[in-house]
Amino acid sequence: MAKINIACAAIAAATLMTACCDSKNCDKADTNAKTCTDAACTDKACNKEAEAPAAAEVQLPKEEPKDPNEVLVTVNGKKLTRGEVEATVEKVIAAQAAQMPAEQVAQMKSFMKTQGVKQFVQQFLYETALTAAAKDLGYTLTDAEFEARKADLLKQFAGAPDAPESFDELLEKSPLGKEKTLQSVKTGMLIEKMIKGEIFNKDTKDYTADANKIIDNLKAENAKCLNDAAAKAKIEELKKQLDAAAADKKATLFADLAKANSACPSGAKGGDLGEFGHGQMVPEFDKAAFALNVGEISAPVKTNFGYHLIMTTKKTPAADGKEETVQASHILVRVSEPRPLPKLEEVVENLKNRANRSKVGEFLEKMVRKSKIETSDEFKDILPKEEPAPAKEAPAEAKK
Repeated sequence: MAKINIACAAIAAATLMTACCDSKNCDKADTNAKTCTDAACTDKACNKEAEAPAAAEVQLPKEEPKDPNEVLVTVNGKKLTRGEVEATVEKVIAAQAAQMPAEQVAQMKSFMKTQGVKQFVQQFLYETALTAAAKDLGYTLTDAEFEARKADLLKQFAGAPDAPESFDELLEKSPLGKEKTLQSVKTGMLIEKMIKGEIFNKDTKDYTADANKIIDNLKAENAKCLNDAAAKAKIEELKKQLDAAAADKKATLFADLAKANSACPSGAKGGDLGEFGHGQMVPEFDKAAFALNVGEISAPVKTNFGYHLIMTTKKTPAADGKEETVQASHILVRVSEPRPLPKLEEVVENLKNRANRSKVGEFLEKMVRKSKIETSDEFKDILPKEEPAPAKEAPAEAKK
């Protein structure tokens, strides 16, 4: 039940986020996607996850009791008290603490009692104000839309060890409580519908030409990708060219072939990787580079990046407490499979989403400002920014 508890606590925020972009289609056609390069393609760090530092134990300061009846924010006459927020925060803390290492619980509690409280107050403010704005604009939810969302939420948890079998079970596992979680889901859906209707659906630009360019570029990138057999054949052909070259021409030819054929960024420098010690490269590459004599070119070496030809250009023996190092260049022929081509309508939708995302924040603040909002001094900073005053038109005489 652990994963479901935490997930349910964030359903409202996640629902609101879907208004900006459908998560299933949002990034299927990334115009900046890389297909055959890595910043440091032979660095061992590429295959090693960074170790997270141990969390320091946090000692919570002794809290002074506060009035649970204190009103923290009022939106269109609807009030949220400190007691209501703190009760919600305690439920989330209890749900998360049961799943965390003991040494991290204090840190989590400290965050929830400060930033967590603020987030719940802000969520109440925006949900209440935006719900009113959506209703004023005539937006409502249909039963069909709600049923579709229920099915979608269940799919998100499918496969988890404690995956709920029904939407009711999902709500019951939420630390926020069934009623509050259900209301947050519906509120998020209504706000999402307003955002799509007022921003995305009003964008009449035709993105078809741009979408076709993206698909054509992806086709071109796919044409460069090689399967294992093709990559091996190519690296062997490059090796034959180097073997046939005169001894005094090999280094120059190696650099030229790296510039023309290597899938590693080092190809721009003739394949030069600089100087490195043992353990800085993946094991297969490390072993080959240190075994070569200066100026010698390896047989094809396979790593998880693809096939390499390695030429060691300098060797420095271990001395005075310093480890042995080598300097080497390489040519990488990457093994890669073509990326699936997205459908044209998916790319068009993605481009439309990207073009309109920046408008969402400004629109939401504009809608919130329509509500009558009062907050305690503690939460004045969560109020939306004041709408900028319209520029004053210059007097007629000043225009002349």
